[in-house]
Amino acid sequence: MNPTETPTPATIPARAANPATELAPRIGSMTQGDIAALATRSGDSEFLTKRRAAAWAFCQDTAFPSRLEELWRRTDISSFKWDELIPFRAPHPTVASAAALPESLHEAIGPAEERSALLVQIDSEIVYTEQSAEFAAKGITFASIAEAARLQPALVEQYLGATVRPNESRFTGLNAALRTGGAFLHVPKGVKIERPIRVVVTRQTPHLAQFPHIVVALEAGAEATVIEEYVSVGEQGNGVCAGVTELTVGDGATLHFATFQRWGGNVYHFGTERVRVGKDGRFHWTVTELGGKLRKADFEMYLEGEGAEAKLSGCYFGSETQHYDFHTYQNHKSGHSVSDLLFKGALRGRARMIYQGLIKIHPGAQRSDAYQANRNLILSDKARADSIPSLEIEANDVRCTHGATVGQVDDEQLFYLMSRGLTRHDAELLVIGGFFAPVLERIPADSLRALVTAAVDRKADG
Repeated sequence: MNPTETPTPATIPARAANPATELAPRIGSMTQGDIAALATRSGDSEFLTKRRAAAWAFCQDTAFPSRLEELWRRTDISSFKWDELIPFRAPHPTVASAAALPESLHEAIGPAEERSALLVQIDSEIVYTEQSAEFAAKGITFASIAEAARLQPALVEQYLGATVRPNESRFTGLNAALRTGGAFLHVPKGVKIERPIRVVVTRQTPHLAQFPHIVVALEAGAEATVIEEYVSVGEQGNGVCAGVTELTVGDGATLHFATFQRWGGNVYHFGTERVRVGKDGRFHWTVTELGGKLRKADFEMYLEGEGAEAKLSGCYFGSETQHYDFHTYQNHKSGHSVSDLLFKGALRGRARMIYQGLIKIHPGAQRSDAYQANRNLILSDKARADSIPSLEIEANDVRCTHGATVGQVDDEQLFYLMSRGLTRHDAELLVIGGFFAPVLERIPADSLRALVTAAVDRKADG
């Protein structure tokens, strides 16, 4: 393949007999009756059942995005056989403790002393949840979406689909119609959670499509740190994850949200992740993208209240034929708001990255301050990065800065390090480590920071 061409997802082969999946319909043959059966299987409330049905009807009349759309012009998914995927499998057994989870997840969930709560989804099932005893005392809701709808139906109806609507695209529609598992967190007014909450989504079944949905809502003055992680070791066959993440930061609330994606090399991940930040709210997003075969992600920050602040610190590392397509959106809807985005990545082999970032300042958002930067290191002559930052400013008293760089490792830096006795390989690793350090040091948990740093080092080592 020419290195400038877009990698095209492979056709999914016929599934071998598998007792865990043989009763599951393929997505292409599903009917409204199957959607109703999935709602029953998931234990959905009446609200969730109706939501599934409406979303499935929308999907039946809505095509997948094509390369005629600007944000999809450089990523072709037209040949992917979506209809051959299965939306769920026979339930995995739940486990009674974190120690009973698959050994491959022990590193991902980190030490117990570093977390206040944990939810683990394997394929289409929630297999384990835990939370600190203080959650109940403080009125914190943390559960799967189906369970949260039984415990706090009014809260789920208020926040589910309020930030990312099911009828925005075929992907958001499929997520609403075929959702399995997922997590719902609500933190009441003024409540502070000291240790991070972790949500881990993993997969084991070939040719499975996952539709996780994560909702985090902080009321006024609340504080929390949440880590979402997508991880697999590369099961046989192709797989898809079409996820949605909705975040709400109330007036004066503070949320640090970390996204860590390290799928196996056979997974196609399409995600819509969006946050709304209220008056004087503070939000920090730490994003790490290392795995998968194809990753198409929207990271959107809506600064809705005066004095809102939002920061995104992101890094990615592509190798072999990995294809990354990122879109970021800094949407200033109110004045005196601040957004700061730094997205840094490295590419080797035939990897390709597309970055499209937009800062929008609405007419009433005077005195807004926005910064956007995308920096890329190219580590082979066949890797490619396309960076397209842009501004849309409708106010006259603002400060906005954007920029992008694409380049190779600095030869002068290598020469200096090699003159001190390092080999060229070790010198290059040191430079790459320094390139990513400003982002990695912002990761909110010590064990996660060490895990991500080690994973970046392994990719850098080739």
